[in-house]
Amino acid sequence: MSEGHADQVMAGATIRDAACLLVVDRSQVVPKLLMGRRHADQVFLPNKWVFPGGRVEDEDRQFADRFSGAFSPCDLAHEIKPFALAGIRELYEETGLLIGTDEPLASATPIWKMFAASGQSPAPAHLVPLARAITPPGRVRRYDTWFFMASADALSADHAKTDGELLDLDWFTFSEAAKLDLPNITRLILNDVATAIATVRAIHDSGETLPFYYYDNTSFRRDSISCKVAPPPP
Repeated sequence: MSEGHADQVMAGATIRDAACLLVVDRSQVVPKLLMGRRHADQVFLPNKWVFPGGRVEDEDRQFADRFSGAFSPCDLAHEIKPFALAGIRELYEETGLLIGTDEPLASATPIWKMFAASGQSPAPAHLVPLARAITPPGRVRRYDTWFFMASADALSADHAKTDGELLDLDWFTFSEAAKLDLPNITRLILNDVATAIATVRAIHDSGETLPFYYYDNTSFRRDSISCKVAPPPP
């Protein structure tokens, strides 16, 4: 395959849905964030430090359609609910940390069986929508990602078993995280987290807009969108 053709393939990469979950520990004076390093042999963002997360699967959407638990805000757009659930599932798979309630998850689909084995159900009411970002054109993989924030106080269990996708999982202060090898969007989200920590009640209780990062074929943009209406298509 020629270099030019490879560039065309990357530019036309399918945009897949994904979710990231930022867990913030504010038990000390200086807040810390949970992050992990991707494997060197991974195609997308090798060796980069990232927040736990992964793809939104069809089973997450099916689960969202029948899920009766609460979300935050209470009127979160239905189209965004699968992202919140996927964020909780991926957090558990990658870190062993669980955000849930003491209620067994009935009739779990295959990708939710690992979570169901914990004996709990996901608790997306603990998640705060933080931002949306679409991977720029020209990347080998592209994702339409919703970022959510949760307090470490919401962690109901630590089952330790993980899928091994993230290495060197640890808690970092904002200044420590800024020194890591981060994707560009992660650096931007760090700033959003700092702001959200101070205004988390507003995000929960009002129609405050959230940042949406993307390229519009000419430039990088940071627009404002609501998490209470169906998001614009990528």
